[in-house]
Amino acid sequence: MTPSYKLTPAPQCHISLFALERRIFGVLLLLAAIVLGSAGCSKPKNENSGTGGGGTLANTSTSANNSNTGAPSPPAPPSTAGNGKPTTWEANATTLNGKDGETFTLACSPGGNVHSVWGSDIYTADSSICTAGVHSGLITYQQGGTVTIELRPGRTIYGSSERNGVTTSYYGSYPHSFVFKTPNTEAVVREVEEQIPVLWNTSGSMISFAVGKTYKFKCPSGGKESNVWGTDTYTLDSSICNAAVHAGKLTMESGGSVTIELRPGESSYKGTTRNGIRTNDYGKYGQSFVVK
Repeated sequence: MTPSYKLTPAPQCHISLFALERRIFGVLLLLAAIVLGSAGCSKPKNENSGTGGGGTLANTSTSANNSNTGAPSPPAPPSTAGNGKPTTWEANATTLNGKDGETFTLACSPGGNVHSVWGSDIYTADSSICTAGVHSGLITYQQGGTVTIELRPGRTIYGSSERNGVTTSYYGSYPHSFVFKTPNTEAVVREVEEQIPVLWNTSGSMISFAVGKTYKFKCPSGGKESNVWGTDTYTLDSSICNAAVHAGKLTMESGGSVTIELRPGESSYKGTTRNGIRTNDYGKYGQSFVVK
């Protein structure tokens, strides 16, 4: 049996100088590790910040653990004009498949371009809605905007005019139309129904012909010469406004209202010069009008 020996620990003051140096060195390494570790844990301020570096953030949403506390919020995008349904500048009212009396609010995009329009204030349903909106002064090509239209029954005649850089065309009978809904819609429509707007080169050929029927037109100021055949009785394809000046009913400078009456054709038409307008001779023509 091996005898046991009781070991008496050496006093702490007897620890060797080598051991003491190792302990001091270990403490220094620990302190150095703490300092370096705390420095390495801090993220550079501008790393992946998305500002000033031209980069794009993959996800702009923030959470409780990944937020840019104190950073200014990005500005809200500008709101669109109104709540209209986006539409193209080519679109017309026939694509809406609506019924007479229905209204539609449509948003025309900025940077539009011109498309065909027939009519003035009352437009054929196959006219470009956005271009008609420019013609009516409600929107512009540059900025676009929102318009509200109302579908209406067709008409036997649609006028023409030049407004806001848009020149519309006249047209005869068309089964469907539209108008723009504004505070003065009904007053505008009544005026168009009372006197049809026309250009200085608009002829009577646009009219649904019926002997004895009368039409009242409105000629704009600043007239331009256009062809007229006859004197007092004019061929139907003569310029309505120029015939009115020739007949002494209005002037080129001021324009104005003119009423014509449809008449049967004549075997010949004699040209003359009156009120600064020279008309032409013509032979037989089957339809004519006189200025009232």
